Amino acid sequence: MSRNEQLFDVEDHSSSLNFQDFGNSTITPDLPSGRISPAATPKTQAQREYYQAEQRFGSTIEGATKSGGVLNLDFYSSWFDVDTLTVLTRCYKTLLPKEDYVNDVLSGVPDLYGPFWIPTTLIFSLFLTSSLISSVNAYLAGIEYTYDFTRLGAATTVVYMYFLGLPVLVWAAIKYWAGASDRSPVEIVSLYGYSSTVWILVAWLSLIPSTMARLLFVFLGTLVSLFFLLRNLYPILANAPNVSARLLVVIVGFLHLVLAVVLYWSFLEGGSGNLNANKGLPAGGSGDGTVGSEKYKFL
Repeated sequence: MSRNEQLFDVEDHSSSLNFQDFGNSTITPDLPSGRISPAATPKTQAQREYYQAEQRFGSTIEGATKSGGVLNLDFYSSWFDVDTLTVLTRCYKTLLPKEDYVNDVLSGVPDLYGPFWIPTTLIFSLFLTSSLISSVNAYLAGIEYTYDFTRLGAATTVVYMYFLGLPVLVWAAIKYWAGASDRSPVEIVSLYGYSSTVWILVAWLSLIPSTMARLLFVFLGTLVSLFFLLRNLYPILANAPNVSARLLVVIVGFLHLVLAVVLYWSFLEGGSGNLNANKGLPAGGSGDGTVGSEKYKFL
């Protein structure tokens, strides 16, 4: 066999090796005839209800925890983002209630920093001033004085219930009884919280050893704080759809007078310790009226 002879006779098909365009042809799924895809299997009623409940729960948790949700601290931080000068200005404006406090002073941006710390300052002011006066009276009388910390607990209960708890009830009455939605609960809490400013002044002025002076200061404090509250609450109730809700003004005024009486009788009346039934014991007595020592506890 010569070299020039070909071993294989192969036809030349190079001209037919071209890329084929299949276009948008659809591939038939490799499923046996008559079977249904698992993804298309219909859910039972119980499965559908469970899935929907799970979706609702997930969306609720997501809405509560994301920015602005009630379970996120960022939701509350904006109400405590206030500087000292702003708080002092808002305190000062309660002593001269000439304008609309929410619109002109709060400027539509209420806070909870002042409404919390001002009543808290009032609590310690009431405890310190009443205890100080009682200790001075005991010293002048030559008797032994024991601090009564039940006053601190009583002051905390009275002040927080009135200046933080009552505003929420007032807001609910304005919204659901009067039918007015002009004020938010934070704005009402701000009104009451900042109105306690004048009572801090009254508490420290009660150190003056004069019953008439104390009565005068309590009367002025009651008048200023009550006028401040009514100045900002009455316009809302006057324009409310439910006319009978104007009775809320009388209720607010009555509760404020009750507060004034409680503060005076319990703390501002010369620190006499009226919250404690056992104000003092006879000299040397142990509570049975006997005398045999030079000291007794002035509670």
